[in-house]
Amino acid sequence: MAGLEVVEPPISRLQDIRDNDAVIAVMGMTGSGKSTFMSHFCSTARGSHGLRSATAQVEAHVASQPIRDRRVIFVDTPGFDDTLRTDTEVLREIVNWLNVTYAQNIKMTGVVYLHGVNVPRVTGSAHTNMRLFRELCGDESMASVVLATTHWSQSPGERAAQELRHEQLVADDAFWRRMERNGACIFKHDRGETSARGIVHYLLDRGSQPGSSRMNLRVQREMAEGRTLDQTAVGMALERRMEEMRASYERELGNLKRELEEARRQTAQNQQRIEEINEDRMRLEERLDEEKAYRRQLRKNLKQLQRERSEERRKERKQRQTSRGHAHSKQKECVIM
Repeated sequence: MAGLEVVEPPISRLQDIRDNDAVIAVMGMTGSGKSTFMSHFCSTARGSHGLRSATAQVEAHVASQPIRDRRVIFVDTPGFDDTLRTDTEVLREIVNWLNVTYAQNIKMTGVVYLHGVNVPRVTGSAHTNMRLFRELCGDESMASVVLATTHWSQSPGERAAQELRHEQLVADDAFWRRMERNGACIFKHDRGETSARGIVHYLLDRGSQPGSSRMNLRVQREMAEGRTLDQTAVGMALERRMEEMRASYERELGNLKRELEEARRQTAQNQQRIEEINEDRMRLEERLDEEKAYRRQLRKNLKQLQRERSEERRKERKQRQTSRGHAHSKQKECVIM
């Protein structure tokens, strides 16, 4: 598999991927600890500070040292709750990378999904993230999946509450139970590098067992069959989520319109409220227009998706070069002055 020619996405710039290399994708919400997990093995992994994601696109990191006598490549992915990109954009980014690796016959050794137990409950975003992850992989790929909880506290009081959250994830079909029944293995990543190595060793050892093989995810097979992204299981799940959001926006918009009509029947004292309602109405209408645009983005097949992502990346590179040029010009002006 040497000599990859595809420029995008970043993993395709690794020119010497070998048959014995282990490729492990790391997924999860922003702040779940993906970069911290990889930093135990890779000096190039960088974490986020605060709520903003540090991973805007799929990134590959090679472990600094061999693990179990193999070179291991960790693949960092943006979460579906990304602070700067929509779920549709994140899905297109991840699937584009998966399509390229599938075309190059690069199969993954496994996938690690991380979820923090430091928050009191599973949020709507976390639930959506898990559902999309499950549909992305498919039940048939779960034997090569690790589900791990992170951000464990050393305080006995907090630890007890976190144990309950961990058990809730394991016991509920809406969260991890169904994935575990289909072969996923559940870990507590609560001992830093020690537990991180335990997870990686499990995937490497499992992949070397007789009869086991490296994995292709469900979405890779679906796209290879000629489906458009919105016809895949994960695409349909995302469309259902967007349909729920659209219905919510339309209900809120209907309420605002009724409130606006009532306010107009009142005296001029309500003028300020009328203006506020109009602003809210315009905001919701913009969201509905955006939702329609995002759904159009899903109606792309494999070649269309790769072509569009390549063009988008070309524009992003050009914009960065222009920004650097402007910054350099300003520095020269300061020197002259």
